[in-house]
Amino acid sequence: MLAFLDSLCAALITRDVVRIRQLMAHPLSRALPRAVVEEATAIAGGAPRGFSAPLQAMRLYHQTAHLLGVRSDPAIHHTVRDPGRRQFDLPLEALAPR
Repeated sequence: MLAFLDSLCAALITRDVVRIRQLMAHPLSRALPRAVVEEATAIAGGAPRGFSAPLQAMRLYHQTAHLLGVRSDPAIHHTVRDPGRRQFDLPLEALAPR
């Protein structure tokens, strides 16, 4: 489930509509809370987003990682302990107002 959530968060952050739809068609998506499904549906549907991040999906990822006993928070690990780890770069059009 954690790998599924990681893939979903990555797709939502990059606004990869095709990948979001693929993940939402996966059987694991039925276990997602309504807020995450609504967030994914809105992003995949091209809803106005401004500078918003997929907070509901990211929160669920963090909670799931905590429950599964992941030893380090990937966000902290990424920025503090391993600065060479790959980052997500948003395409410039993601920053442009609509």
